[in-house]
Amino acid sequence: MYPEYPVAKPPRSNRPLVFTLIAVSVLGLVAILVVAAMVPGHTVTGTALPADQYGFQDTGTTKPLPTTTTTVAPKSDIAALTPGWQTAYSISRNAVYDVPSDWTVPTPTTIIGFESGSDRVVMSGAAELSPKSCDGQHSKAMTGVTGSKLGDIAAAAKDVATNWAIVAGKNDDRPNSTYTLGDVETLTVQGKPAAHVTATLANPGPNDCSHPATTVVHALAVAGNSGQSVVMVVYADQGVDGVAADATLRQMYTSLRPAGLAASACKQDNPVVGTWCG
Repeated sequence: MYPEYPVAKPPRSNRPLVFTLIAVSVLGLVAILVVAAMVPGHTVTGTALPADQYGFQDTGTTKPLPTTTTTVAPKSDIAALTPGWQTAYSISRNAVYDVPSDWTVPTPTTIIGFESGSDRVVMSGAAELSPKSCDGQHSKAMTGVTGSKLGDIAAAAKDVATNWAIVAGKNDDRPNSTYTLGDVETLTVQGKPAAHVTATLANPGPNDCSHPATTVVHALAVAGNSGQSVVMVVYADQGVDGVAADATLRQMYTSLRPAGLAASACKQDNPVVGTWCG
């Protein structure tokens, strides 16, 4: 969650967020959160919780830690299962998945998602398709890993897909998007039982590059530690030029697996919901 400080929010529908935690080395005092809402001039700073512990799916904590340090992790050198692809991984969830070579993969401390008023949905281990499209204000697809307190993976997938559809579908300057939740698909992902749910958003017009008529949310849940679930999210445009093929998205989320990080690399300064850190 976030500390209390005033934030000026210019009108903007479907505000995407990219959060990057910058380590503060002097005396190891605090990590600084930079929130860039992909809107010119919309940047706020403040004391933050450790990386990857934001949003109501991520943690029940409501107060920032008084002190914390965060190191900037390198991009993944974990081998992809898919030939010619790369990988993205979440440090505090010890989760990795395959990403096509033409996608952008920032460092694992980058958090990405959406905000609407006080509501936020975010994920770490992020990757984006065409993050600079539509004059730098829209991404045609984004992926990452979050978590759920729900141990029932079907319920977790439905819950996360619903939350993302609601928050991402809220608009400031037009009616909110409506969504349809699909049935639960049960499958095995990298040897683990998994549940997959799709939410399809119908976005109000006028439609353009930044406002496609249809968007899809994929939520894939796999059992995590402590009776919780690790959940991968894919948020992607549909029916316009340059979008990711459904088969490509499926190849991505069905590659979700533990990253095999050492305990020291998987350090958590605050409890994280939905993790394979041991």
